Amino acid sequence: MRYIIFITYFFLLGGYAQGQITFINYYSDNGADLGQGIIQLEDSSYIITGSSSSFGEAPAQAFLMQIDSLGNYMWSKSYGGAGSESGRRVLYKEGFGYYVCGYTNSFGAGGFDFYLAKIDESTDLEWEKSFGGSGWERVNDAAITRDTGTVMVGETSSNATDNMDIYIVRTNKLGDTVWTKTIGAAGDDRANCIFQFTDSTYLIGGEYFVDSALTKGYMTYLHEDGTVYWESIFGVNGNYWVNDIVLDIDPTKVVGIGGGEGPLTNENDAYLFLMQTDGTYWGGYHPSLNGQLEYTQATNFGSMGDVYIAASLINDTGFEFGEDVTINKYNSSLGFEGSFGMSHNYPDVTGDIIRTSDGGAIVVGYSTGVVSGGNEITVAKIGPGDSYPDISSGGVSHNVVVVDELDFEDLISVYPNPSSGLFNVYAEKNVFSEFNVIDNQGRLIKSGDFNNEMIFDLSNEPRGVYFIKLMGTKVSPVQLKVLIQE
Repeated sequence: MRYIIFITYFFLLGGYAQGQITFINYYSDNGADLGQGIIQLEDSSYIITGSSSSFGEAPAQAFLMQIDSLGNYMWSKSYGGAGSESGRRVLYKEGFGYYVCGYTNSFGAGGFDFYLAKIDESTDLEWEKSFGGSGWERVNDAAITRDTGTVMVGETSSNATDNMDIYIVRTNKLGDTVWTKTIGAAGDDRANCIFQFTDSTYLIGGEYFVDSALTKGYMTYLHEDGTVYWESIFGVNGNYWVNDIVLDIDPTKVVGIGGGEGPLTNENDAYLFLMQTDGTYWGGYHPSLNGQLEYTQATNFGSMGDVYIAASLINDTGFEFGEDVTINKYNSSLGFEGSFGMSHNYPDVTGDIIRTSDGGAIVVGYSTGVVSGGNEITVAKIGPGDSYPDISSGGVSHNVVVVDELDFEDLISVYPNPSSGLFNVYAEKNVFSEFNVIDNQGRLIKSGDFNNEMIFDLSNEPRGVYFIKLMGTKVSPVQLKVLIQE
């Protein structure tokens, strides 16, 4: 895999507010760039994983990207095969290296399978493996074990009904399967999160299908050897689900977040609940607003039991197209204390939020159309004491350019862009002989021979982001990001 070089013009937003580091940055190139997971290293820098089609080697690949404590780009590298990969979580141990946990359709037995790649500390791929059956598998969260193996949780359709079931895979440090578990009922079930409670036990949250075509919140507590200590299914009227778990200020309880059908008719509302670590459900409530509201990711921060919770909101007061993101602060009594918005005209999504060594937090996800009309990785650093980045200044954009594409990318033009579906593409040099048109999910829409100047008619495709990939036998592929608007 090739390295990606960022040409960076960096200005620190929010900077040092009384010594506190805050910033909001966007990282993007010519593809769909999605941030999904983040960790902090011992030197206070960060490692990010996700999915990107900017590397030009496949429809989409998993990647690792390192930024320093101020958000400056350090390096990035892609991993995967000829199909599509996505990194959902990155795990790390000093002296051992990294795991990228996600899903793939380049390897394995079915459409998509669990994907596990071992990366050494020099960022070189040591091995990659897949797990799953004839259906579709997807990793939603993962944790590293005390023996430097992994526990990956998510969903699988490799069953007799083709519905989704909870899927858990435990591996050793060589990527060999230690055990797997499939848990499910007649409808769709999935595991969305895993929380390491002790050095050898884990809490897993998600959703479980029950009678009357409803799903309920689901929690289970298990040992690293696969022993299940308890399971709990909860939720009142309507559907409920769990998206993340954090520790309460009382270490015998955890705070769960997710969504459910709350007091407002035909709308999903965010859901907060308390669970005793012995499986006793203490109850929950809906902090309801008009519109579709869901809590997606959470983290503790500081030392007083406070919690940051990422929310996804669609309502009449937000931006016109797609969901908006806010980061809400709750105190140790689960009382709401304020929020910080990260929203733009088109969809914004939170992939992960973690506490940082300075007592603040950092958020990774992706936005749409902030840089060049497509998806860009978004990273927002919150300082201690609720010091938020200044999103009104527009954030800092980082250009991503593959070194051996520089000369040719500057010689290609596409116009108009955005358009209603007709795009003129002109290449000054006769070096490209084929093209692919790919949607933002990595699906091939069209392909064929390319001449120096062509009109691409995508007017029958739905509104959104697409990529025109130009290929030749003596040059690296170049991807052009285009946007169809009404």
